[in-house]
Amino acid sequence: MLGNDLRSFLEEVKAKYPSDYVEVDKEVSGSYETTAILTKLEMQKRTPVLRFNKVKGTNYPLVINACASRSIVAAALGCGKDELPQTYLQALDNLIKPVVVREAPVQEIVLTGDQIDITKLPVQTYHDTDVGPYISGSIVMAKDPDTGAYNCSYNRLMVKGKNKLGIYMTPGKHLSQIYEKAEQRKQPMDIAICIGNHPAWCMGALYIGPYAIDERDVMGGLMGKPLELIPAKSIDLMVPARAEIILEGQVLPFEREEEGPYGEFTGYSAGQIKRPFITIKTMTSRKGAIYHDVSGGPHRELLLMSTIPMEPGILHTMRQMIPAVQSVRCPAPFTLFVSIKKAREGQAKQALLTAFATDMQVKHCVVVDDDIDVTDNAAVIRAMATRMQADRDLFVIKGVTHDELDPSRPEGVPASDKVGIDATAKPSLAIFAKKPKVPQEVMDRIKLEDYVPARVPRK
Repeated sequence: MLGNDLRSFLEEVKAKYPSDYVEVDKEVSGSYETTAILTKLEMQKRTPVLRFNKVKGTNYPLVINACASRSIVAAALGCGKDELPQTYLQALDNLIKPVVVREAPVQEIVLTGDQIDITKLPVQTYHDTDVGPYISGSIVMAKDPDTGAYNCSYNRLMVKGKNKLGIYMTPGKHLSQIYEKAEQRKQPMDIAICIGNHPAWCMGALYIGPYAIDERDVMGGLMGKPLELIPAKSIDLMVPARAEIILEGQVLPFEREEEGPYGEFTGYSAGQIKRPFITIKTMTSRKGAIYHDVSGGPHRELLLMSTIPMEPGILHTMRQMIPAVQSVRCPAPFTLFVSIKKAREGQAKQALLTAFATDMQVKHCVVVDDDIDVTDNAAVIRAMATRMQADRDLFVIKGVTHDELDPSRPEGVPASDKVGIDATAKPSLAIFAKKPKVPQEVMDRIKLEDYVPARVPRK
C-alpha cells in the first residue's frame, strides 16, 4: 500500500512510479489552465499525478489526477490492477471501524472568523460553462440525526465568498436524506469538507450501497487498518486526522441561493438553480498543506473514481440477491452491463430490476450470459445483436427516480425512463446456436512465427 495519507502517497508515487508523477514549477492560473494541461495529456492517453507548485493567487500547491490511473489506485490499495474489484469486495466483507486519536496533523493550524478565506485556496474554474471556481475533490461528511451514522460523499461546491460554499446534493442520495431530516427538525446540518485524502479514503467515500453502511468503515477495510479521526473544532463531527485541510460548516434549513452552472461528468453543463449553501465556521489544516482537487467534467480521474468503487459495490449488493450474477461493468454514465450464469427463465429480468433498485443512477442496463466479457463493449453489443428480440427482451419502466444531472431528462421532471435489455441466449446458453471455433488441439499446435513473420515496426 502506498502511504497512509495523501502526502506520503505522493512521496511514494514519486519514488516508485516516476513516469506517473509530474511536478510543474511554472506558474499556472486556476482559471482553465490546469484543466487545459490535463486535457492535453488525456489527448495523449497520459494520466500522471500532477502537482502544480505555483498557482496564481495562492501559496498552496495543487494536486490533481491522484486517482486517474487504475494501476496507481491499485498500488495505493496494495494490489495489482486486475485485483482491484476483488480487493474492494474483500474490504466490503471485512469492514474496519475508525478510531479516535488525541492529536491530529490536520489541526496544526486553526483559523476562525475573519481569518477564513476560501478564495486563497487554489480553487479551480474548469470550463467555460462554469459560473466560477469550484471545489470538486473533497470528501463531504455528515451524520444522520436519528442514528448517528455517518455519510461520506463527493459533492460539487461552488465558491461564493470567503466563508460560503454552494452545494449540490443529489436528490435521493444519502446526504440529501440527512439534510431533509435536519430540515424536518428545523435545525442546521453540520458538515465537514475534507480536502487532501488518500486514494483509499476516496474509494471508500464513493461506495454505493445500503444507507446503513458507514463509508468510513469501508475506508478502513481498503486500508487494512482503522481510519484515524479527531473531533472537529466547531461542529459535532469527527474528521480524518491525517487529511490536509478541513472546512467545518453548517447548512441552514430552508435557505437557498443560486448554484451553477457547472460542467458535469456527463459531458454537459448542469444549469443554474437555487440550492442550499454552507457557511464555514472554522478551517483547520496541516503545516504546508497540499490542496487536492479533482477536475470537474468528463475527465479520466472523475470517471475512474466513480467506476472503481461503483462496480464492486453494485456487484456485492446484487450477489446478495441473485448469486447467479458473475460480474458487472459501468462502461458509460448511467449505463450498466451485468453477466449472469442463467439457471432459469426470468432470471435476467430479475437481475435487471435488481440493478435498477441497487443504484438510482443506473438508467440503461444490459444483462448477458457468463460467456460474454462485460469489459468488452463489442462483445456486449454482439450479444445484443444476436441474442435479443426487441418485442420480447427490451422493456421500459416509466418515470423512475434518477439523477437530475441527466441532460435528456424532461425539464422539471425528477425522474427518467429506465431501459432494460435481456441479451441472454434463449431459452438457455447450453442449447443456443453454437459458436464456431478452431479445435483447441490445432490452436495449441500451430505456432504463428512458423508461418508469418513478426510485425516490422512502422518508421
